[in-house]
Amino acid sequence: MPFYTGRTANLQIGTSVVGKVRDWSLDTSVNLLETTALGDTAVTNTPGLFSGTGSATLSYYNDTSTNLNVTDFLDNIYKTSAVTSSDRLSLVFQVGTGQTFSANVYISSASISVSTDEVTTASLQFTLDGPLTAVTLTGTT
Repeated sequence: MPFYTGRTANLQIGTSVVGKVRDWSLDTSVNLLETTALGDTAVTNTPGLFSGTGSATLSYYNDTSTNLNVTDFLDNIYKTSAVTSSDRLSLVFQVGTGQTFSANVYISSASISVSTDEVTTASLQFTLDGPLTAVTLTGTT
């Protein structure tokens, strides 16, 4: 049975891999609406709205030879003007070869961390804008 490690994971803006990703997470949920009627003996539910959030930690990395640039993310939150709909990103979360989730997101917060003798990192939080746009779970390791 195949298993997946962080070495096979990456994060993309559209079709471009984003720098060096240390980790990412994607959390999704569906709100359940209670449909229990008076006199029922058990609670019943129906699915409601889908939502999602996530996070990623990126090495603050800039490689002009491959266009890997963490500032592509940071430009969407560190700015002197208001965030607009043009700041929405289309992300692809890759677990392994052919194992991907795609979504439109807004960066909701970001922080940069600098430590002596460590690679500078940027931590991002994001919120999905709409449902997942694609899910592929048929690939190989």
